[in-house]
Amino acid sequence: MTRQEITNRKHLRDKWQQKIQAAEKKYAEYYDLTTEIREYYRNARRRNKQNIFWATVETLKPFLYFKQPTPFVVRSSKTAGEVENLAATILERALYWNMKQFDFDSVVKYARNDFLLSGMGVLWEQYNPSFYRIGDAYLKDHEQVDTVYINPTNFLADTQQVDVWEDVTWIARKTCLDLDEIADNFAPEVAEYLCGRFGDSARVTVYEIWDKPTKSVYFYSPEYPMDFLDVYEDTLHLSGFFPCPKPIMATLSNDGIIPVPDYVEIKNLLDELDGVNNRMRLTMQALKVSGCYDSSFPELANILDKDVTLISLSDFEKLKDAGGIKGIIDFAPIDQYVTALSTLAQRRQTLITSIYEVTGVSDIMRGSSKVGETATAVMQKTNFGTLRNQDRQNDMQRFLKDLLKIKAEIICEQFAPEFLLSFLNPNECKDTDTALKAVKLLKSDKLRSMIIDLETDGCFDLEKDEQKTLNVLKNVHEIISQAFGIVSQQPALLPLYRQMLESAVATMPRARQFDAVMEQAFGKIAQELNKPDDENKQPPQNNAILELQKQKNDRDFAIKKEQNEIKREELNLKKAETLAQLTEKQS
Repeated sequence: MTRQEITNRKHLRDKWQQKIQAAEKKYAEYYDLTTEIREYYRNARRRNKQNIFWATVETLKPFLYFKQPTPFVVRSSKTAGEVENLAATILERALYWNMKQFDFDSVVKYARNDFLLSGMGVLWEQYNPSFYRIGDAYLKDHEQVDTVYINPTNFLADTQQVDVWEDVTWIARKTCLDLDEIADNFAPEVAEYLCGRFGDSARVTVYEIWDKPTKSVYFYSPEYPMDFLDVYEDTLHLSGFFPCPKPIMATLSNDGIIPVPDYVEIKNLLDELDGVNNRMRLTMQALKVSGCYDSSFPELANILDKDVTLISLSDFEKLKDAGGIKGIIDFAPIDQYVTALSTLAQRRQTLITSIYEVTGVSDIMRGSSKVGETATAVMQKTNFGTLRNQDRQNDMQRFLKDLLKIKAEIICEQFAPEFLLSFLNPNECKDTDTALKAVKLLKSDKLRSMIIDLETDGCFDLEKDEQKTLNVLKNVHEIISQAFGIVSQQPALLPLYRQMLESAVATMPRARQFDAVMEQAFGKIAQELNKPDDENKQPPQNNAILELQKQKNDRDFAIKKEQNEIKREELNLKKAETLAQLTEKQS
């Protein structure tokens, strides 16, 4: 590297240092707020004895993400050929296999929890190959694409003239590496310098920066002032460049991408609720039986120590003259404490209801009901309650689809062709040429001719889904029963009935399992309808039989002809006789 190149690199490194510092300054308040929210959520200081915020988040978790989805890949065109179908099969199995290589479900739940607490969930796709050495050459031994969790407090993005995510030109993730990790990932002189400056036990902050305009990845550390730790050009070649999808984010106002967590919207309510709970605790401590008694009866000092007590008095007559125990014992008033507790309890319930209203959690969504309500009524109210969170559920689905699209692109770009072929079974590999073309299509076309979607199982409305499925099956059966006779007489109506059935089946949960069967069935029906009528087909005959048949036909024709001539002669004779008779009568 020339001196001018070194100077340019140093200048570029300093420029990125300024960008990182400016972005961290804007994110600083969000980072602090995230730390505060996490402490409050896990009740780290034991200050909120009734942690309604924790209960709210726990209730919303399954509404947002309940169970690991199953990816599937289909052709964007229904008329796609065998190569496209096989390519979709390879990619779908590769995605499913890859998700099984690590705990994908837990990683997604990390992002879901961050979204509900700090207002942002971030996941990162990372290509991780392993190699083995043969001589001086290194060959791939294994390869997979890991979904990596990113703590929101370690995530940075472009904040200069950025209103929405699509304006972002760079993103970065911050990690802390020890010197062994530095030595494994960067040049030896980098580890040498850092070891000499900080010692062997030091941990160094490293920023991995993805810059879209230059299609470059920079590794920057503020502890290494001379240069970047490393720089390399984009090797993933993703359509969106960034190895992470747009994060799932809470409240945004289209003038920046730093979200506002839901906690901010209910913070005042939570603080007041904590105050009410604390006052109730102190009031309960003050609420106790206390009073005084006549000192001339020392035997009454411990009369309240036992549930049932008989006390021997030395001067019982004096007690009677004083009007009994009521005359010599008096208690401090507690009515004001009872009234205060009642008022505080009402205020606490009002605050809890307000928190549930703001966050979208309510008794109805918890599944509670009033006496006399039917199960159907409760289910309908519960379904209505989910509408408030539907937008966030849709955003979570978008986030997962985008995540799998990035994973699929990396698989297509990086996985070796022979590894992709291994996802086919022996029967599917019999046609070697088709299998190779399918892999070539994945390498060249990637996802342009395919659609990636998810099959998910909801945790609610199971009865509704079951009833919906039964209704659809009933309708499909009726359509098939009515269509059988009509289509056999009018084959041109087959595409219409096919579209009707596909539309009906598409509304069923997990309907994709019927696609291949329906396509195969309609293909056979169309083939049968296009066959010529067997009854109109003449069986094959040899020439001798044909000649005999011809001779027989000729003889039959001659006989018929002769019979016709005889009948014609008879008619002529009858006509002549009739004319003779008429002539004779006239004369």
